[in-house]
Formats: sequence, structure tokens, C-alpha cells
Amino acid sequence: MRLLVLIQREYVERVRNKTFIISTILGLVMILGLSFAPSIMDKIKSADKSQITILEQTGQITNYLNDQLQSKLPNGERVFSFQAVVANSFDWADRKEVLLKKLVAGQTSAVLEIAPPGAPDSVIWHTKRIELGGASTKVSATLQQMTTQHRIQASGLTQTQLTEIFAPINFTVQSEGLKASSQEQQTQNMTLVYFLLFMLYFSLIVYGMYVANGVVEEKSSRVMEMMIGMVKPSSMMTAKILGIGAVGLTQYFLWIGTGLGLLALKGKGISLIPGMTFQLATIEPLYLFYFGVFFILGFLLYASMYAGIGAMVSRPEDTNQAVSPMTFLIVAAFMLAMFSLYSPDNPWIVGLSYVPFFTPMVLFARIVLTDVSILGVLLGILDLLLTTLLLIWIAGKMYRAGVLMYGKVSWRNMINIMFS
Repeated sequence: MRLLVLIQREYVERVRNKTFIISTILGLVMILGLSFAPSIMDKIKSADKSQITILEQTGQITNYLNDQLQSKLPNGERVFSFQAVVANSFDWADRKEVLLKKLVAGQTSAVLEIAPPGAPDSVIWHTKRIELGGASTKVSATLQQMTTQHRIQASGLTQTQLTEIFAPINFTVQSEGLKASSQEQQTQNMTLVYFLLFMLYFSLIVYGMYVANGVVEEKSSRVMEMMIGMVKPSSMMTAKILGIGAVGLTQYFLWIGTGLGLLALKGKGISLIPGMTFQLATIEPLYLFYFGVFFILGFLLYASMYAGIGAMVSRPEDTNQAVSPMTFLIVAAFMLAMFSLYSPDNPWIVGLSYVPFFTPMVLFARIVLTDVSILGVLLGILDLLLTTLLLIWIAGKMYRAGVLMYGKVSWRNMINIMFS
């Protein structure tokens, strides 16, 4: 009963904390932003009207572009409007100078220079914006299409010959030994694993620090001395770990639940990456189950070590230095997991996935991306579970020995006290 009261106290105290509330809201805002970002960006792009001035010798290319690029804005106006400025080799430089001044002054969106004197096959796009696609890409593709048609007509080839020349090869990527056979499904799985691994990485560091800081704060405020007579140190440590772990689960239930709700609401899926759409039907529930298992066991593994090390620290300012080995271990696990995204069946990745400190991230990535046998999954979970129980036992001894010790505690003194 006392343990439940302590867990409830730790949980309620953390949930009411402003940091938890703000971080949860920010996470929800990010999820909403990611889900609606593509449509918002499309609207922003569609609202961007381009007035393009074309410097050419005949005016025919301007007419061609006006005929081909006729997409319109929601208000009915054309996205692209082209204005021709005809020049010859004698007045080309003067007209170009005038047009570039208008461009700098913002009177036109871009200046398209077609076949300037001395460069008959050259097309130059003058702009004052950073070009990452958009108008220049569409205009370039349209001009390339026009040029290709002219060259085909000039070649004198028949339509049958052209069809044979430009017939694409049947090139298919077929992955063997991986969960997903199609390239699109592989990309979706990798993206899903990346997001979930980052969440796990973030959780282990942030909530592990919560555990360590909580222990140090109680030691520095002498709360331990009052509570130690009423509650066993092991119960205090367990309550702190489980209470903070429940806080993390609450936060992720909210985030993941919101994400799944948006996927269900948007039946056609959410396009986070161009050319790829996430749909609720493409996410296997078993992956989320494994994520929950590895989240809980991984958190218990690292949180117990954070609690044990926190018991050795007396001043809050020494906490970061004391727990730095744990942080490096988590970073190493995350980097290995990132490497496993591209080589999940690499022999040394397979071996390291069964090292308990790396299992929560690396084995989870392998389960989603490649075929891991049921025996392999159970072996990894059992290995992680036994190691977690062992570390909880060791951390409990460290906690009991360290909670009432003040000043600098060396590892040698801690080990002697633990096993004395």
C-alpha cells in the first residue's frame, strides 16, 4: 500500500509539473504540424503567383509556355504569367540590364533568358530567391519537353521507332530476407523505426535524468532522513522509477494516440515524405507492442542505474558528470540502431542486438526491418529482463547504501558498503 502511495505521489507531482505540461503540448503541436504540413505547404505554394519575363528573339517560346502552364490559383488567377520581351543581338544586353533591374526591384518574379547571343542552346533563369524547385523546375521541364519534340520531328523517325527507342526497361527492386519487399514499404518501415527509436532515445536520457535528479534533490533537501524511518529505501527507489516511468508512458500514449487518431481520421494517410504516404493499415500493431515492451524494459534498465548513481551524488551540480557514462551508453546504442537501419543482418549488429544495453534499440530496429525468429525475439527479451532484474538489485543496494551518505562517494567505498 505504501509503495502505491509513493508511486502516486511521484506520478502526480511530475504530471503537474510545468515542464511535463509544456513538453507534452509541444509534442502534440509537432505531431499536428507534421500531419498537416504537406497540405499547408501546398496551399502556400499555390498562393505564390509567378510573373515571369522572358527575353527571347521571337516570342514563340512565351506563347508555348502560356499554353502549357495553365494551372490556376483558388481565386481563379493563373499561377504562371509570362510576358515576352523580344530582342536581337544588337539591343539584347541593354534590354537584359533593364529587366534585371526590374527583378531586383521586385517588379517581376524571374527573368528567363532564352538563347542569348553566342549561346543558342542556353537558357538562363535569373531570380533573387533561393531556388529549391517550384517555378524554375516546372518551366525547365516544359522547355525540355518542347526541345525534345522539336528534335524528334527533325530526326524524321517514325512513331513506332520512337516508341521502341524510349521504351523504359522493367526495373523492379525486390528485397529478400526483409520484412517489406517493396521499396515504398521499406522506406515507411525505416521512417517508423527512426521516429520510435528517437522517442526511446529521448525518453531514456530525459526520464533517466529525472530519476537521478529526483534522488539528488531529496538527498540535498534532507527529505531522505525523514522518510527513511517510515519507508524502506528499496520501496522509495522502486516508487521513483515506476512513477517517472508512468509519466513517460502517459506522455507517449498521448503522442502516439494522437498520431494514430490522425492517421485514422485522414483515410488517405499522411504524406511526411514526398512520394510516400503513411496509412494506419500499413503499421503493424505488433511493432507498437514490441516498442512498448522495449520501452518499459529499457527504461527500467537505465533508470535503475540512474537511481543507483544518483544515490552516490550529494550536490545537484555534480549529477550530470556522475551520469555521463549512462548517457554515453545510450548514445552508443542509438548510433548502433541508426547503423542497423541500413544493415540489419550484419553479423556484428546481430550480435550486439543481444547485448542488454543495446537490445531495446538495436533488436527493435531489426524486428521491424528484417526477419528475426520468434526464438531470437524471446531470447533478446529474456536476456534484457534478467539483466534488468540484476541491475535493479544492484541499484537497490547502491540506493540503500548511498541515500544517507553525504559528500563525495567513491566507487570503491560504495562497493565496500554494498557488500559489507
